[in-house]
Amino acid sequence: MLWGQLLGGLPAAAQAMALPGSAFPLVLDVDLTPNPVCSGPVHGRVEVYDPAAAKAGATVEWRVRAGDEQLAGGRLDMNSRVGTAEFSIPFDRVPASETALQVDARIAGTPDGRTPGRYGKVWRDTLRRGCHPVRVASVGDSVVWGQGLDHDQKFPYLTGQLLGRATGRGFQLNDYAISGAVLDAPDLPAGNKDADCLRTTEKQDPDGDGEMEFGEVTQQTPDVFCQLEKAGAQARSGGYGLDLVVINGCINDLDPFFGIGVGITPGSESVPEAVKRECSGIGAAAENPAKDVPYFSGAKVGYGGRGMQAAIEKAHSLPGRPKVIVADFYYALSRSSSPIPVKTCSVPGVAGARLASCKAALGRVAERYEQYTQLANAAYHQAAAAANKASADGPYAVAADGLFTVDNALLTRDSKVWNTPVTDPAFPLRTRACPELSATPLQCLSAAVGHPDIEGARQYADAFLLNPRVREWFRLPAQGPRAVQLSLPAHAPVGTEVRMSATVHGNPPTAGYRYHWYFGDGTQQETGEPTVTHTYDHPGPWLPRLVMTGRNGGKSLVEAARALTAD
Repeated sequence: MLWGQLLGGLPAAAQAMALPGSAFPLVLDVDLTPNPVCSGPVHGRVEVYDPAAAKAGATVEWRVRAGDEQLAGGRLDMNSRVGTAEFSIPFDRVPASETALQVDARIAGTPDGRTPGRYGKVWRDTLRRGCHPVRVASVGDSVVWGQGLDHDQKFPYLTGQLLGRATGRGFQLNDYAISGAVLDAPDLPAGNKDADCLRTTEKQDPDGDGEMEFGEVTQQTPDVFCQLEKAGAQARSGGYGLDLVVINGCINDLDPFFGIGVGITPGSESVPEAVKRECSGIGAAAENPAKDVPYFSGAKVGYGGRGMQAAIEKAHSLPGRPKVIVADFYYALSRSSSPIPVKTCSVPGVAGARLASCKAALGRVAERYEQYTQLANAAYHQAAAAANKASADGPYAVAADGLFTVDNALLTRDSKVWNTPVTDPAFPLRTRACPELSATPLQCLSAAVGHPDIEGARQYADAFLLNPRVREWFRLPAQGPRAVQLSLPAHAPVGTEVRMSATVHGNPPTAGYRYHWYFGDGTQQETGEPTVTHTYDHPGPWLPRLVMTGRNGGKSLVEAARALTAD
């Protein structure tokens, strides 16, 4: 998502903090193949990013450590802003069980006696032996990319790690997501010939492997379908199959701020109609009405593309016929966000009547974002259900929720998103990369605001592992009671108290459970009883969920069998 306009540009304090020297030389990416390793060595490649070192023609020293033991290292002449070094770790030095790995670099000492610089920011990963890892591919926009987070803090990584530990198999993640990506850019490539993506190169992918090392920099393409194409090509080239694809998309097709937020991007005036068009892929004008808007917008390229069902089906067609988790959207902004940090609509290209409309709509930003969250998630669930129904090899897709509420949004009492553009771990990367690689550097610098922070990303992964379908796919034992069902009425008239209850095998649960109710409208409640009442204040659809926790701490997640509506 794109939040520069929301904040009114990068604050002066952020610019003052723009070059934290301790971060550089910055390890941009580390590829370990294979990892886990069954036999033979692990082959590695480390990419170091430091434009200042390249300008000075400096040499950097890099090292790969497991605890106090150094497994590899060397020197690298920085002839360009990204330097690449290869290494190998013999099998007998690979730990038998999952071990933390740290990779960092520093400016090397010189023959004339100049002392080495300080080591820069550490890249963290894991290394272990194993023969059958859980292989995960992640595709999508800045939410799946994990805007503002380090590699090992992102929820696709954490999801793979949790599955690897629970199954004893270890895991491997390949991440193709990029900040700003649209779900589908119908003319990029022309005629939706996704295979043509394999002949394109992106400046955010300096080593050409399809993974966006500079994914922190906002760019509308490659779209999700191209990301899937590259994931499939890399899997075929590596001779492996995927177990799981984590996917999202469609918010950038609508334009996160000028579309969803204030509705001045053509085609975004009605949030329900825009979500139906972009997330569901249903209905679009023959010509994109937003193609000539005079400001940065994903709607320029993403209007009227394929929907989430097509993306889910393409994901399942990849080598290995992987399962698919569609990551439900969270509450980025809500009515609990106070004050909403909107300073101005005055950015290049927004003037005249468009500027007046933007300012008039500022008071509805939170309301429209809540509406988008609920409608997009409903579209995701419908897409997963439709893909499963059409499947010849059984259900393979689930729209999994992170169990976020309106109180987790920007500037709320329990916020789980970045609230400033300067405090997240990836800000040092953006300070150098955005001016170099982004057409809208101020927007790029502040792009992490409103995205899940470290705690928010962990909540996504933990909630995914509660999902009963995910646990079934990976043969994980139940942590709490089995056969839990939610009983609720067919409809939820606005303003009318609705009663919900939980049963186990059709009977009231035994005493001792705690009940955490998520009503589907962004609100929640905890009780000690298996019944609750709730009043909805505007029409749905709402999909209630319940997490039951036993005395031993084991949890069970159950969703309502159907969404609630007001009619």
